Amino acid sequence: MDEAIVVGENAEWVNKTTRPSCKYAPVVVSKTQTGQAMQTMRDVLQKRIDLCRQLGIENNNSALDGVGWFSFLRSGPSHEPHLRSTNVPVIVISGGSALKIVRELTGKDSHRLAWHPANLRNEPLYLLVHRLDFTPYVSALRGVMAQFRNMHVIGWDGGKMTGFGAARAAALAFADSLPYRPGRILMMDQDVVQTDGTRHTSPRVMGEVTSLHGTTGKPIVGYGVGYPTRQKVPGPFDQTGVPSAADCNSPAQQFVSVTAPFRRKFISGKADGIYPTYMVAGGEDMLAGFHLEMMKDDCNVALRNQVIVKKDLTGPADPNNQYWNVARVETLKRLYDVEKKTKLKWNGLPISLQHLMMIFSANSLIKPLPDPEVYNTAACVIERIILRLHKLEPFSPQAVFLNRKR
Repeated sequence: MDEAIVVGENAEWVNKTTRPSCKYAPVVVSKTQTGQAMQTMRDVLQKRIDLCRQLGIENNNSALDGVGWFSFLRSGPSHEPHLRSTNVPVIVISGGSALKIVRELTGKDSHRLAWHPANLRNEPLYLLVHRLDFTPYVSALRGVMAQFRNMHVIGWDGGKMTGFGAARAAALAFADSLPYRPGRILMMDQDVVQTDGTRHTSPRVMGEVTSLHGTTGKPIVGYGVGYPTRQKVPGPFDQTGVPSAADCNSPAQQFVSVTAPFRRKFISGKADGIYPTYMVAGGEDMLAGFHLEMMKDDCNVALRNQVIVKKDLTGPADPNNQYWNVARVETLKRLYDVEKKTKLKWNGLPISLQHLMMIFSANSLIKPLPDPEVYNTAACVIERIILRLHKLEPFSPQAVFLNRKR
């Protein structure tokens, strides 16, 4: 019989004022677990992977014939003969923000985003969105793409699999498919601001990033320390300061350099890349760092000593956001329907994950069902368990895609 996993309250998450700094961590999973509880944690991990594999093979693409695999839609030509392996394409992961992005790229101070096509010195820019966002993005950004020929919209499709881990894995799968075979890519969030300390076209910054790849041997390097909250946007050449020593205990996230091969084969025949696809709710960066052994003396060895700045994107939200409001929720609900029975020990009392969500709802910490916040919060709890399991008992990466119906 499964033994309950010991979890406790995360006071910073409970306090809604401080929650933005730990929004993916609704609980603290105890470092002290019994042998039986450790087995429950292993079962939680394998169940999550199996569920995501099933979602990945549920697609409407007859050409895939029940195989879990990424496919892509493109807004521009797939053949770009002027590009070479020395080019460093930029992949920006986006969703539900086409109208905001148009405003950011064409309005006052439009060049403040780090990935603005005018800031890339003709390097290719791929705005990666889920296939459900593809048509709205192409329609909204048609004029911008006509002005900047290095900009393309790419739609990714992973069957019924959605989430943060899947989006990052899709970015690497797309990079791996590029015919000019780049040796390195930049991947960044849609709200990252260009600063003097992280200016990727600067020879000094480029040299430091290349050097970190070489000295650490890591396939991923962070342009700085990423923070969960957005900051005041500095001037183009203002100094942003340096992160504290405690802040350097952080995953490489938000603005990173990744070297080829992009779908590194950790396990024979499996190749999701460095990001665990099954971390759907925001734990993919941290688990990737654990797998790559990037932490040394509570500091990430592959982070530059700079601050990554993010800004609020202004403008209206996209109407009828099918990916965020429908497809994402469907993935989370499918996971919740199975994972809600997970046995926990909360304040010394045995309860289920479903019961814990009811406690959170009753205390107005999250909205009650049918609001999807329940599904997302539950997924975050499961991912905290997976992260704690890796700290207690490191495990090898496992792929979600490249799987076939049995």
